[in-house]
This record gives sequence, structure tokens and C-alpha cells, in this order.
Amino acid sequence: MNFQDTIAAISTPIGYSGIGIVRISGKKSFPIAKKILYPVKNKVDWASSFKMYYGWIIDPENKQRVDEVLLSLMRAPRTYTRENIVEINCHGGPLPLKKTLELVLKYGARLAEPGEFTKRAFLKGRIDLLQAESVLNVIQAKTEKALKIALNQLKGGLSRKIYSLKEKIVNFLSLIEAELNFPEEGISFLTEKEKKEKFKEILKEIISLLKMGKEGRIYQGGVKAVIVGKPNVGKSTLLNTLLQEERAIVTPIPGTTRDTIEEMVNIDGFPLRIIDTAGLRKVRSRIEIEGVKRTHLKIKEADLILLMIERSSPLNQEDIAILKKVKREKTLLIINKIDLPQRLEKKKVEYFFPEKKIVEISATREINIEKLKQKIAEFVNKEIVSSHLDLIAISLREEQILEKVKKNVDRAFKSLKEELPLELVAFDLREGVRRIGEITGEVSTEDILGQIFSQFCIGK
Repeated sequence: MNFQDTIAAISTPIGYSGIGIVRISGKKSFPIAKKILYPVKNKVDWASSFKMYYGWIIDPENKQRVDEVLLSLMRAPRTYTRENIVEINCHGGPLPLKKTLELVLKYGARLAEPGEFTKRAFLKGRIDLLQAESVLNVIQAKTEKALKIALNQLKGGLSRKIYSLKEKIVNFLSLIEAELNFPEEGISFLTEKEKKEKFKEILKEIISLLKMGKEGRIYQGGVKAVIVGKPNVGKSTLLNTLLQEERAIVTPIPGTTRDTIEEMVNIDGFPLRIIDTAGLRKVRSRIEIEGVKRTHLKIKEADLILLMIERSSPLNQEDIAILKKVKREKTLLIINKIDLPQRLEKKKVEYFFPEKKIVEISATREINIEKLKQKIAEFVNKEIVSSHLDLIAISLREEQILEKVKKNVDRAFKSLKEELPLELVAFDLREGVRRIGEITGEVSTEDILGQIFSQFCIGK
């Protein structure tokens, strides 16, 4: 990837809309625009910045008009990439955008790689790596809360917390280093008790960051909720009802769902990744065996289990076996088909689940569906997300590095408590500081950057 090149891409989704944007960044962006823009009425001041001009995109070779546009000029360094940027606002159809981009590429730009505009913003120092990753979170936000968290990180919310942690470790390390290097200079060093308190304070901050980050990531990636139960209990109907669309095939034939079906639904600000699964029962065919196997796997991965039984049938051995297997602390029991005659003995159900974790509904008639959504929201708020006012969302990459930082600090603390040489304490603290640099991008490799920015769309 050559950052001396001028890059260009369509920065809006391909389709039909009022406006589509072709973005150009780099030294040649203004000269390219000058070649292909025929301004109408106002003369273009090419030395200007943050101005918009009306005109036509025209191929200089054959004078053929491509599209009627508004063209924005943004001069470095006060731009997204800290390079000269031109944005051509075309009509939002695939053909005018394609033709305009082809002209831009013809006269000196190359097609941008995924995430290259944001990558340039990072490499030019306008944003750090945490903020760069938050750009993707802003784009992919599925709820208002997720967007709020992502925008907070884009403003540097997570960066400030990470730099604060780094500063505490560096300050502590400097005192340890001073004790190692100047033992006889009459300097007042930390007592053993003070060192232990410093370690506890740093570890507490790391644990808090990990906890907040995991909770915040729920708003980004969603709470994984798995609907389970025996065949024909109404799992697919519930999925369709929550989605308000016919996503899963529903028939009276038991075992219609053979594989898992996953969709996203917004419940009280939480993106709920709701998964319909194959019915749990004794099976013989290889296809059904695989379906049940996948159901058990999804149950293990789930944040929330929506276990369904039906009120129109008494509990049988299959129901009881399922009731015994699931983890009660992360399960809501749904009694379905309350619109049909009751044959279920509720006392037997309450033997396994308390009343507060039971919701009675009719998925087909949409009875008590809002009550179920409320129960789900209560569960998520109580069991999964604490009451942090400024949640952050850390990526899996950031979480894994933070876990390694915690191991370094833990190991240094253990060395101190076991009265091992201070050099070992200092070594692990230095390694922790270096790893924090991997989070912010101060220490990075092309492989890591490639992996991060490859998730972006072309044009961002």
C-alpha cells in the first residue's frame, strides 16, 4: 500500500438514492477534479477549502457529460485523512457514480483499499487506533445506545481510559526503575505496602475496563438469545412474531427446523441476536442429529436461553430432561399456546423455575409478547449489563491484549509478594506498557493494521 498515491472510491452504498459520493484523497485530488469539473456560473477557487461548487463532470477527451454534481474541496491538514480531499456529490444511481469514478481513476487516482481513508487518518496521526476502530462501530451500530457508545469512543472516550491506565503503570514503573538504578542516592522509595496498593489500584482499573468493555460490546454485537424446546412447541413462530416477518418456516410437522436461524431484533435499546434452533428430542436421521448437536452448541454460547414449553400439553420426559439441563440463571421459561385449552400442571413447572422467570404467551396470537420483551430487557439489565454511565465497547483484539496486560501486572505483583528480584517486577511492568501500545497503535505491525482495516467498506 503506497500512501503517496491519490486514492478514490465510491463512499456511499451502491443502489438508487438521491445522492451518491465519490471521494478522492491525496496530492492529485485537486488537479484531477480540475480536469473533469466544468463549473457553472461560479469560477472555482482552487486555493480555497471547505467550499462547494456546482457544475458538470465532463470527460476532457470527448467532452461528453457524465453527471451534474456538487463538488466539495477540503484542503489539508484539516480533513479526514489530513490530505487534500475532494468529494463529488453525484446523482445516486450506480451508473453516474461508476462513470465518475472511472474518470477519476483515469486521470491519476487508484482505487482505495477497504478502510484506506481511515487507515490514512490513523497513520497521519489524526486519530489513534482505538478511534479508527470506533469508526466501524459507528457505521455498524444497530441501536441508539450502540451509536452513543461508538461516538463516545470516536471522541476519544476509550482512548482516555487506556492512556490513563498506561500513565499509572508508567509512573509506578518509573519509581521501581529509580529504586533499581539509584539505590544509594538517598531517594525516598515506595514501601512494600505502598507498592502493593499501587498494584491493587492498577489491577482494579484493568478489571473495570474489561468488564465495561464486554458489557459495551453487547450493545454493538448484541445479546445472544437462543430459543430452545422440543419440536413444534412454537419456537419458529416466536421468532417470526418478534421479527414481525415470516423468517422461519412454520408447519404443524415436528422437526421442520433442522438448522439454526439467526436474526437481530431491537428490544429496549439492546440488539438481541435471536436464534431459532432445531427441536430437542431423540433423533435418528443424520440430519436431525446434526441439528440437535448445533442446538446444544448454541445453548452453550448463549447469553440468554428462551426455553419454551406449551400450556396445551402436560409435561413429558422430553420437557423435564430439557428443564434439568439448562442453566437456570440465564434462562427465561416461556409457556406458549395459552390461547388453547390448559393441560399443563403449573406447579410441576414451578418446581424447576420460580414464577418471576416464567412468561405465559401465545406466539401465534401475539398475546403477552410485550411482556416477554420487558422480561428480556429486565434480564439483560440485571444479569448482563451493570449500571455504568459511560460504557465503552472493546473489540476482541483489544480485550485479548488487555487480558495479556493483566497477566503481566498479575505476574509482577506475584513476584513482589514472593520477594523476588525487583528486576522481574520491572520486566513485567515494561511488557505491560508495551502491550498497551499495541491497543492504541503506538506499537503496530502491518499485519495487525491489515486485519483491522480489512473489515471496513471501500470508501471509508
